[in-house]
Amino acid sequence: MTSSKPITLDAHLELDLLPALAKEILETLEHGESLELDGSKVQSIDGATIQLLLAAVQTAEQKKVPCSWRQPSASLKEAAALMGLTDDLLLEVTEQ
Repeated sequence: MTSSKPITLDAHLELDLLPALAKEILETLEHGESLELDGSKVQSIDGATIQLLLAAVQTAEQKKVPCSWRQPSASLKEAAALMGLTDDLLLEVTEQ
């Protein structure tokens, strides 16, 4: 396994951005590189994108590829918490 550069998530993650994001994640996982997601810029995220990120994390775990977050934003953490997926997405809960 090798290290890869972080995948930087856009500020507004909506359905129209999913194909490009899915391709980038898939290429990283296919090469056996560690999956590092930079969520620092995320201001809004829809349910479909949350599902994509969940699938990415689960696939990384199945392939035994390291998966981590770089500075997940409060908006990203809040969206995951609202869907009950904080633990599944490997995000830490923060006190507000």
